[in-house]
Formats: sequence, C-alpha cells, structure tokens
Amino acid sequence: MLPIRQLMLSGLLAGSLVAGPASAQTLEFEGAWSPEAPPTAPVMAGYVEITNNGDKDVAITAARCDDFNKVEIHDMVERDGMMRMIQQERLTIPAGETVKLEKGGLHLMLMKPRRAIKQGETLDITFETAAGESNKVPFEVKTRSEQEMHHDNHQRHH
Repeated sequence: MLPIRQLMLSGLLAGSLVAGPASAQTLEFEGAWSPEAPPTAPVMAGYVEITNNGDKDVAITAARCDDFNKVEIHDMVERDGMMRMIQQERLTIPAGETVKLEKGGLHLMLMKPRRAIKQGETLDITFETAAGESNKVPFEVKTRSEQEMHHDNHQRHH
C-alpha cells in the first residue's frame, strides 16, 4: 500500500495534468451578446469585453459557432472620409488589458446563419488562440433596446 502522502501527491499531479496549462484561463469574457436580427438577415453581430489576466499578450486567430457558416472579427475604420469594415486576421489582447468588441469598432460578424436565431437564445461562440487554446463563450441574443437598458443600469451602479 502507498502511504497517504504519496497518494495525495500523485492525485495532485494527475489533477494538474488534466487541468491543462494555466494560461488557458488567461482570457476572461464579459457581457457577451448579439443583437437580434430579422429572420432572413444574412449576418448578425457579436459584442463582448475580453480581458487578458495573464502576463503575456494573447492573439485570437479564429472564432466559430455551429449556428453560422462563418465567424469573422472585423473593425470599423475610416478611409477617405468613409467608414469601412475591415476583417482582422488576428486580435491581440495585450497582457493585463481589456479589449472591447462593440458597435462602431471591433466586433464579430456572424455570417450565414444555419437557422433562425431569436431573442432569448444563446449562441456558443468558440475563440481560438495562436497558442492552440479554445474558449467557448455563451452570447445572449437580445434586442438592442434590451441591451441598452442593461448597459444604462450597469452604468448607474458605477
């Protein structure tokens, strides 16, 4: 029989191997939501705040959702006096900082829905990093007015 101390140590080691690298928990996603669109809309948007709690920059290189054929990260950029949407190949979240995906700036484009998406549903969007890590994030589908009310109430508490 193994002494209890050795059993505890082997259990701790096994647990740390199963849990994976500590950096997998580096990114924190808050306030993830997607505005409801008409049933025949070919695209939807996604918004979220991403915080990097680690001490190294993290690059998001892809996003996917089973409910859409394609998910891309876009930014709104002014060129020649006109606002244009530009696809981003990667989104770097600097160490210790928060990047907001929001209306009028960086955001997700959810393209070609595979089904009708309705208010109150949850979309599971998975973010892939350059290091090969995955973060599955639930995005709540809301009306814009519903999100604005939530945002206004949140601002009053700060």
